[in-house]
Amino acid sequence: MTVNHQKFRVVQWTTGKVASEAAKTILERSNLELVGAYAYSKEKSGQDIGDLIGAGKKLGIYATSNIEDIIALKPDCIAYMPLHPDIQHMERLLRAGINIATTASFMTGYAYGEADRRRLEAAAQEGRASLFGSGINPGWVDNLTATASGLCKEVNQVRILESFNIGLWAGDANQNELGWGRPAGDPGHAKAIEKATQAFGDAVESIAAMFQLPLDDVRCEVTFAHATEDLDVPGRDVKKGTVAGIMAKWLGIAEGLPVIDATVQWSVGDELSPPWDIAMAYQIDVEGTPNINMRVEVLPDLTLPEEELMTIGFMFPANPVINAIPAVVAARPGIVTYADLQPVTSVIVPKPVQAVPPKLKSEEPELPPAGGDHTQPTSIDGTWQVTIKAPTGNQETELLVQQEGGQIFGIQRGQGTESPILDAKLQGNQFQWVNQVTKPFKLKVKFNGVIEGNVMTGKCKAGIMGTYPFSAVKQS
Repeated sequence: MTVNHQKFRVVQWTTGKVASEAAKTILERSNLELVGAYAYSKEKSGQDIGDLIGAGKKLGIYATSNIEDIIALKPDCIAYMPLHPDIQHMERLLRAGINIATTASFMTGYAYGEADRRRLEAAAQEGRASLFGSGINPGWVDNLTATASGLCKEVNQVRILESFNIGLWAGDANQNELGWGRPAGDPGHAKAIEKATQAFGDAVESIAAMFQLPLDDVRCEVTFAHATEDLDVPGRDVKKGTVAGIMAKWLGIAEGLPVIDATVQWSVGDELSPPWDIAMAYQIDVEGTPNINMRVEVLPDLTLPEEELMTIGFMFPANPVINAIPAVVAARPGIVTYADLQPVTSVIVPKPVQAVPPKLKSEEPELPPAGGDHTQPTSIDGTWQVTIKAPTGNQETELLVQQEGGQIFGIQRGQGTESPILDAKLQGNQFQWVNQVTKPFKLKVKFNGVIEGNVMTGKCKAGIMGTYPFSAVKQS
């Protein structure tokens, strides 16, 4: 086997949040060399890239707002990551023979319209360069889905559901087009969502290309959910009755049937009508012979400080593009997708890791219905040591509970903070309450436990971070 030791010269296009995380990854890669950066504003032009991306050090490489300066660097690839693409810039780079790997809502060019897609294809062919787009979804998840289908004799339908509470990132500029907090039934909102999620039309086309399947049509269906109370969403005003949930279903039609379904289900809170079950995962279903079902969770380490948690959200879409750069440089000229590339992987950096034991079914007990057969009063008064079994390790908190005059009061302590518990209810031996976490960020954690003597077991739903088992032991 031949190992390719080539080092690729890369320019980072823009230095925003996603782009900054991409540039930091480039700096860490032995097979990539960061040689420049493009900045739209003249204020950033001439500044050291290390300062612009928050690298914590000077790099001796300076940003420019002149596209001719970028072309003169003769990079192998541009990591093109503006919030909105500039077709003329992309054409100029491709004609100059520079490959482009982008997060700018691009996979096949469907979202840009047929005229711009033809312009980009022509420019890429003229410059003998490749244009590739990805992100975690659309992109990485679609590639994973097509690969999984290799087990099947035949496939009848492919479904991908992205289901996340994205309230933590809702204040970012790339959320402006979604219209969080718009009134219910606001005219034109569904069309605005279709336009804002057009990249999932790209995803449908890209999946079809990986299956070598001609499509008759690509369609979009949009539905909404609304807040049942005023929501505390960073950077957004989401009042009761306004839009707090968005679902866009993009369908690829062949022979009159929806053979490809790429659906996004986003919310900025849990208090929704109709009540949606937000999976905090990607659900992949390949219907065929045999059927394949996968749940893919891509979540940050909850033990990290808030600022690091935020940056991880921007790292997710950047990494697939950076990892693809060697394959993009090697690809044929023109618009290319995962169907055209060599396998795209990350790099292995040997480090000691702590193996996580497999979950046992007994670790996540099924809870009986409220009340159930447990009608005898249960004592909850006292101090409970609560252990939440999170993917990144056990999280310890202390719960102090007291019943008085038919009401339940309490506080919960953890990570140096404490807050009153909310909506506490005891039915038989089933105890439910809400902990309003403030660190590392604001988060409602809903607990549902079953008490047996001085031991309580159950599950807690940690808002945008998913659902985890917990156990508690009463100390007094």
